[in-house]
Amino acid sequence: MGTEKYISEVKIIEAPHERVYDRLSNLENLEEFFDPKRIDELKKNYPDAPDIKLDNFRATADECSFTISPVGKVGVQIIEREPSKLIKLTGSQTIPFKFNCWIQLLPSGPTTSKVKITLHAELNPMIKMMVDKHLKDGVNRIAEAITKFPY
Repeated sequence: MGTEKYISEVKIIEAPHERVYDRLSNLENLEEFFDPKRIDELKKNYPDAPDIKLDNFRATADECSFTISPVGKVGVQIIEREPSKLIKLTGSQTIPFKFNCWIQLLPSGPTTSKVKITLHAELNPMIKMMVDKHLKDGVNRIAEAITKFPY
């Protein structure tokens, strides 16, 4: 089992990094994105995204869980915050591999921010073979999606 590292491209967000951090550092703020209408909009904007169904979203400021069909229940929790700069997350026991995800934020101007996603995943060779391409693409999609959130 080895730890694989996936890094997104740096993306620009049209909002100050403090506001972006405040929004992303509380997982309860993600609930609106699990609305079925919002998910349908995303599918229209990203037609090549995998056809998955998300529901049963539950969140506190530090943890969230939801069901992804056909995977099952997934949970994520914030394990570290560095105000206005960094949010570190990890997966729950229901995810078939251990991971840490870093959301890094930097100011790029008075009203814009930069975001970069770094994912460290402990993958055995079989799982790596199945998910490597999806994780490489996934970190960029997550970073891109974060640029679209209303701040």
